[in-house]
Order: sequence, then C-alpha cells, then structure tokens
Amino acid sequence: MIVNLETVHKGIFILLFFFLFIATVVFIERLLYLFFTFPAEKRLLRKEVEGSSPTSAEALYYTYSEKLERGKGVLMFVITASPLTGLLGTVLGIMDSFSKMAQKGVSDIGEVSKGIAFALEATALGIAIALIALAYYYAVGGLIKKKRGELRKVILNTLNEKEEA
Repeated sequence: MIVNLETVHKGIFILLFFFLFIATVVFIERLLYLFFTFPAEKRLLRKEVEGSSPTSAEALYYTYSEKLERGKGVLMFVITASPLTGLLGTVLGIMDSFSKMAQKGVSDIGEVSKGIAFALEATALGIAIALIALAYYYAVGGLIKKKRGELRKVILNTLNEKEEA
C-alpha cells in the first residue's frame, strides 16, 4: 500500500495546529477560572471552613487546590507532543526527499527541496507550539501559586476568627 505523503504532511500540520488550539483553550479557560470563578469559590470556602473543624479545613484546602491544578497536564502533553510530532514531520519530509531522489535523480532539485522544506517547517512549527504552551504553563503555574496562597490566608483567617469568637 502506497501512502500519499502529501496527505500525511497535511495531517502533521493539522495535528500541530490542533495542539496549539487545545493549549490555547486550556490557557484561556484557566485564566477565566482564576479571575472570575475563583473569587466566588473563596467566599464558598470561607463559609465551609466556618462550619468545620481544623482537620476538615485542611481537606477543604487540598480539594480547592486540586481545582486550581486542572489543565496543567494537557499543557504538559502539548509541550511534549508537539516537538515530537514536528520531528515525525521531519523524518517523513526527509524520507520523501530521498524517495524523490531515488525516483528522479538529483537533477530534479525542486522535488527534492519540497521534502526538505516540509521537514524544516514541521520542526519549526512543533518547537514554536511547544514554546507557546510552555509560556502558558508557566503563566498559569504562577497564578496558581498566588491563588493557593490566597486559599491559605482565607482558611487561616477564618480559623483564627472562629477561635477568637
């Protein structure tokens, strides 16, 4: 069975752009959660801590902390998978170039250079998408660290208020 390499090349680029889309969606969702939903959850956490013991408050902290971490695994997957997909495109592009050289000889430089150009484009795109996803990952990670500190303050302040009352 002969595989149409043009179709495979398009598939590689579609997959890489899909990775970029998924990473961007996760990044935007996390930002929306951290800036719009999280403040309401802090108020809910305060009410839950008021009616619980210190041990339960610790469990609540970990429950809310886990909510903050959602989506980071997807970003890590994109960071890992996009350069590997670009590398797959590189291998396929070089294979295509050698195949063209075997069929038509080195004299048809136009056909040979198409495979090499695809190889370079796939590599560059895979690395660029990984870098974008890495920036998303660290931006979200910094915000999560800050919000986790806010959770601690809410719980400690609420427990201190309970003790004083």
